[in-house]
Formats: sequence, structure tokens, C-alpha cells
Amino acid sequence: MRMTKTLQFLLLAAGVVTLLAVLGEIGYSIAATMHGSTPARVVRVQAGPYPLTVNLYTYPAHASYALPFSIAPQQPINGALTYNVSSVPDPTDVPATPVRASITPDPNVHDGVQGDAEITVQGGWTLNIVVNGVAGRGEASVPIVATAPPAIPTWLGWLIGLIPFYGLLAFLLRQRGRKSKQEQISTP
Repeated sequence: MRMTKTLQFLLLAAGVVTLLAVLGEIGYSIAATMHGSTPARVVRVQAGPYPLTVNLYTYPAHASYALPFSIAPQQPINGALTYNVSSVPDPTDVPATPVRASITPDPNVHDGVQGDAEITVQGGWTLNIVVNGVAGRGEASVPIVATAPPAIPTWLGWLIGLIPFYGLLAFLLRQRGRKSKQEQISTP
């Protein structure tokens, strides 16, 4: 009976630790694709008749994560602008296919957009921006470097690395409980 309760407790503890690790990874993934308040890199480009500011919120980009960005005209534009943004791999460097970015209007910038570009593998990429407006069509390219996915978080590494210590601690506590139980039995 006692052994099954101990096993249940250990399985519960393992489940809680696993749940915390999964929640931590989900939180890290969400944080990696969030638009920060300060861009990591600001690039000014000329897309035909439209001067644009491209803000990259993670640089260098992390492969297998989305790259958060925003695009804003540098000066007021008469009429509305529409954007088509894609992340295009360097054909000589990266074995991947172009991916269309998801974009939404930026509520804080007139004629601006914000979005996420999928960067699937490490290497050289280009953020290809196509703009359509009253002055016609314009196209611009922003070079991007994608690095390997980030390593395992430090806290998770320590948690995994200390598993033998947790096992030893559980063993010692179990032995201590047995010893005190034997002493109670042997004393009249």
C-alpha cells in the first residue's frame, strides 16, 4: 500500500514537472513571436515611390520561429497602401521554399502593417515587400540572417540535469522513513 502511494506521488511530481516544462516552452515560443516595444533592427528601404521603415523585432532571426516585423511609410501617403510580404530563402544557401507572411494593419501607424514572417531553416533569407498604392507598385527587399534555433533554456537544463539528485534524495528519504518505522517496531 505504501509503495503504491509513493509511486503515485512520484508520477504526480513527474507530471507536474513535465507540465511546467511544456508551459515554459509554449511561453517562450509565444514570446519569440511577439512584437516588442523596441525593434532589434530598423531598416529604411525604397519600394518604388514609397520610402518605408521596416522594423525587425528579433535579429538575427531564429530558424523555425516566426520573425515579428512592422512596416510603416516614412512620410504621409495620399490614399491607402496594400502590402504583400514574403520570406524568401537564398537559393544558393538555404534549401527551403518562400513563405507568405501574415500581416495585419498596425492600429498605431496610418498605412502601416505588422506581421510575422516564417523563417523555417537557418541561413540567408530576404524579406520581400511588395507595396501597391496611388503612385503605383513598389518592391523592396530586406536581407535577413537566420541562426540555429535557440538552445534549451538554462532552467530546463538544470531541471533535467538534477534528475539523478532528485532520485537520490527520494531514495534517502524513503530509507529514513523505513529506519524510523523499524525502530518503532523494535521498541516494546
